[in-house]
Amino acid sequence: MPIQLIVASGEPRFNDFVREQLALTSSGEVVGQYEEIGPNLSVRILHYLSLNPQSAILLDISADANQGMRVLEQITQASPGLYVVLSDMVCSQEFLLRTMRMGAADFLQQPLKRAEFSEAVNRLEQHLQRVHRQVPQLGRMYTFAGVKGGIGTTTAALNFAAVCARQNLSTVLLDLDMDSGDAAAYLGLRHQYSLADVVENLEQLDQAMLEGIMVRDPLGFHVLCAPAEVERSRDIGDQHLLEIGTYLIQHYDAIVVDGSRNLDPLLLNCMELSEAIFVLLTQEFPAVRNAQQYLAALARVGYGQDAVRLIVNRYEKRSSLHVSMDQLQQTLGAAPFWGFPNRYEEAMKSIHEARPVVTRGNTDLGKSYRDFARKVGVVGKETAVKPA
Repeated sequence: MPIQLIVASGEPRFNDFVREQLALTSSGEVVGQYEEIGPNLSVRILHYLSLNPQSAILLDISADANQGMRVLEQITQASPGLYVVLSDMVCSQEFLLRTMRMGAADFLQQPLKRAEFSEAVNRLEQHLQRVHRQVPQLGRMYTFAGVKGGIGTTTAALNFAAVCARQNLSTVLLDLDMDSGDAAAYLGLRHQYSLADVVENLEQLDQAMLEGIMVRDPLGFHVLCAPAEVERSRDIGDQHLLEIGTYLIQHYDAIVVDGSRNLDPLLLNCMELSEAIFVLLTQEFPAVRNAQQYLAALARVGYGQDAVRLIVNRYEKRSSLHVSMDQLQQTLGAAPFWGFPNRYEEAMKSIHEARPVVTRGNTDLGKSYRDFARKVGVVGKETAVKPA
C-alpha cells in the first residue's frame, strides 16, 4: 500500500531530507506540507485527513516542543488510530514514554539519518499492511473563486468539471453564485430545481432525490444550480452548505464549486471542505489590487499561501498594459499556480455554443485547461509547465 505522508516542519532542511528519502522509494510521497507549527495546525491536518484518511503524519516539534505536543494530542484524540511519527532533538526514555502515551506511533531523533528514516518507513509500511481494509474513498472538492466579477470563474470551474467527467469521475458542479448563477446557462441547461430545494428537503436527502434536483450535462457531470429567486437564496445557511458539501464528498468523486466573489459563510464552508482553493485574477491593476485584499481576508480566517492557489486568467506574457508574473509574485507574495492564455474568441465561441472549451478540439485554451487539470492531479501525472 503506498505511503501518503503529511509533513509538518518549519525547517527547510528537514523537509528536503524527507522528500529526498521518500523519492528513493517506489511507494512513498509527501501529500501535504505545513511549515508553521501554529495553533490552527491540528485543524488543518484534521481537515486534510477527512479527505485523505490513509495519510500518516510526520511532526517535527524541535522548534516548539510544547506547541508540537499540543498538536499531537489534538490530532490523535480527534482521529484515533492515526499513525504519527514524532521528531525532535531530545530522546530521553521519559520523553519517549510520554509521546507514546499521547498517541505517537514512532519517533525519529534529529538530525535525521538515512538508515533510521528508512527503518521508520519500513515500520510504517508494515503498519499499513496490517490495518489495511476496504474503506470507501471520499471524493474531493475544488473551489474556484474570483477576486472580482467578470473574471472568468464560471468558465474555469465548468471546464474543470468537464475534464473530471471525461476522466470517468462522478462529478458535481455546485453553482454558489447567488447573484447570477450562470453555470447552467453557460452549458445550455434548463433547470426547474436548485440548491434551495435541497435545503428544503435536507432531512430526506439521498442520492436519488439529489439527482432529481440536479441537471445533467451531456458529458455526464451534474450541476446543482443556484436559486433563480433572490429570496430563496436567503434561506440557505452556512451550516446547510457544510452538510450538503459533506454529503457530496461522500457520494461523488469530484465536487467543483463555482464560487461567488464574496467571502461569505457559504463560500467559506465550501473552502473548509476543499482539497484545493483556486483564486482567479487577471493581470489588470484593479484585479491585482483586489487580489491583495482577497488573500489578506483569506489569511485572516486561516487560509495561508499553502492553502490557496492563484490562477491568472487571460494571461499574456508580453503586454505593457498588464502586470507581469514576476510583479504579481512580488505584489501578492506567492507565485501563480497556473495561467490560462488570453484566447477571447475561443472562450466566447464556447459560451455562445453552450459547450465547455475542452470539448472543442485541440484549441490552445482547451489544452491549457487539460494541462491545468493534469497538474492538479485529475489527469494522470503532471507534465505541463505553467507560464513563465
